[in-house]
Amino acid sequence: MDANLEEIKVEDCLSPIDERVRSTTERLEADFKQINTKIHRFPPSLGGIGSRYTTPSVVSLGPYHHGSPHLKQMEPVKHAAACYFCADSNSSIREVYEKIVSVAGDARGFYEEEAVAHFSDAEFAEMMFLDGCFLLEYIGGMKDHDPLLANSMVLSTGPCMLRDIMLLENQLPWLILETLMTFKPVEVYKFMIHVIRVDLLADGKVPAGEDVIKQFKAPHFLGLARLCVTGNKSDGQEGDHSRVTEQSRGTAASLSAIRLAEMGVKVKAASKTNLFIEMNVTSKGSICADLSLSPVCLNDFTTCWLVNMAAFETSIATGYPLDGFVISSYLSLLAMLMDKEEDVHELRARHIIRSFYSNKETLHFFKSIARHLRLGNRCFVISKIIDDYKREKKTWIKVHKPLYHHWGKIVTAISIVSVLVGIFKALLISPK
Repeated sequence: MDANLEEIKVEDCLSPIDERVRSTTERLEADFKQINTKIHRFPPSLGGIGSRYTTPSVVSLGPYHHGSPHLKQMEPVKHAAACYFCADSNSSIREVYEKIVSVAGDARGFYEEEAVAHFSDAEFAEMMFLDGCFLLEYIGGMKDHDPLLANSMVLSTGPCMLRDIMLLENQLPWLILETLMTFKPVEVYKFMIHVIRVDLLADGKVPAGEDVIKQFKAPHFLGLARLCVTGNKSDGQEGDHSRVTEQSRGTAASLSAIRLAEMGVKVKAASKTNLFIEMNVTSKGSICADLSLSPVCLNDFTTCWLVNMAAFETSIATGYPLDGFVISSYLSLLAMLMDKEEDVHELRARHIIRSFYSNKETLHFFKSIARHLRLGNRCFVISKIIDDYKREKKTWIKVHKPLYHHWGKIVTAISIVSVLVGIFKALLISPK
């Protein structure tokens, strides 16, 4: 009797669990198909980095932080931005809004279901309309309405706006921006290339050009920024992964800038490109080598850009071993190059880093985020090349290390000897 009852209970449970497993899997598969276009939450695996990289400080864009008390001051400004946007487009507010309503259903699907469930269709459409107009007015430079919007968006917020518009959880679907720009063209690509070149790239070189980034449809503004500095390339080149064994993936070489200099490996700024994926070790004769990588400028908002680009990579990664962790590899490699403040000073001297932070603050930034980042394929490749160099040039490294540390003294001694030799020669040939 008990056995029959147990069998009945199991049978009663099988049908519900079977349905839940199948339906949940189908939902996950459907979401996964949109992984590159979704507007993701900040990955839990990176949550330990800190809330300053996830929470906007002056404006909410989209539903994830909408309604936060500390962001409400900017809500009236959004209405003014929408009014000016529509006026400049020679279209009525109603006409532009109705166009957004027609695509709002699709835009809703780009966000996490739980985050938009409490918004009615009308509320969600209004949010997309106001936030989209606000962002495009900011990007467009507010040319005709400088006094009001310039004060509210720029002068009274400092660099906070540049920080907020690049947060992963503060993005608008490209569909919304694209729809609004049918009424009023805005040079989004030129704006992005400009801020990346001026604020993020330490030598001011142009990143991936407009013709390159237009080939790929960015899911949102942050995705466009990542396209600018990666060119949509994967983390490494085909064949790189063959150099990296599974054993070598478990550890990373000691790559501090000073240690590399002792070994005869010079860290230098990449000269051909400003794409962050271009990290290479090249032989320099038979005994030395160069490690080249793109330079970077660090301040309060560009550090947020980099961390959020890395978070975006984590959210969309699907491949292996060319995993797409380009920014993560770049940040991880820079962190490996820093063991002490002296290493930061060396990287400054090599024009790899230009930072508004002190050496101590710069070191803290990289070390605090590196422990949370995944080491991308390219980072392992560089580490493996350095390991091979250390093994193959062991004898040369022993000779080069004292030369590196005492080179100044050696040059001084040679100079003194040269002067003395000159004096003695002069004395010897002087007439008696």
